[in-house]
Amino acid sequence: MPELRRVLAATDGSDHGLNAVVTGAACARRLGVSLEIVSVVETLTFPFGVEFADYHDAYSEELRRKVATQADAADASDAPVHQRSGLAAPLITELADELEPCLIVVGAHPRPAVARFLVGSTAERVMRMAHCPVLVATAARREPFQRVLVAIDLSRQSLRVLEIAAAIVQANGAQLRALYVHDQPAPMLLEAALFDEKESRDHARVEFSRTVARVALPTELMVSRSIREGHAGHEILHEAQDWDADLVVMGSHGFGFFNRLLLGSTSVYMLRHGHRATLVVPREKGG
Repeated sequence: MPELRRVLAATDGSDHGLNAVVTGAACARRLGVSLEIVSVVETLTFPFGVEFADYHDAYSEELRRKVATQADAADASDAPVHQRSGLAAPLITELADELEPCLIVVGAHPRPAVARFLVGSTAERVMRMAHCPVLVATAARREPFQRVLVAIDLSRQSLRVLEIAAAIVQANGAQLRALYVHDQPAPMLLEAALFDEKESRDHARVEFSRTVARVALPTELMVSRSIREGHAGHEILHEAQDWDADLVVMGSHGFGFFNRLLLGSTSVYMLRHGHRATLVVPREKGG
């Protein structure tokens, strides 16, 4: 099971920043770890033509007040606050590399139409760059998660994704469902008789069961399983809706810096089209 350290919540003082602080504080308490908060004065947003030093000081002080208010609302007024100036996503992930949290929590808007715009900014960039799991909170959630859906793709990363999902489930006393989506084979493979669809489907079912069985889950933790066929992002979203999951856990599939910038298309689909809290697990360094 992954080592549990502190939780790092990132906020810009806005409502979706409040989502991150409240959700992060609640997660930290349930995981039995400390909470730390990071806020960034984004200098690129400063009005053109103003005196930089004066505006920076005033903006910084206003942000400090907002963050203190959010920490109070999250019952975490004693949480250390790290304030930085510059570009938010690189500074948040840089601090995370220093603190080595078990989780970064960022906020996004709960309405999908708005989330497609907001997630494309700081929250999505943090997920592309972070080396630890990133939870995108669409609400200021204080109560435990009840239904955790973990989507795996049978890669080596699936074991890490399952382990982290299990740790979250244990801390929350939640139900866990593992999902595998079997992609439809390309038509050219079927037409060329180079692909046995039934054999592929049967193999995937066996590997799915083996993958879940390989994770050392607590004996009291019951895992339900589901297999769907079709486009991964679409099917994960439908499974989350049908089962009423309140947290979706999945991998990012990125290798190295440039692939982290691209991020897995399935992760992006879920974040831009879903409206549920989503936990994205990156590959381990060197993995």
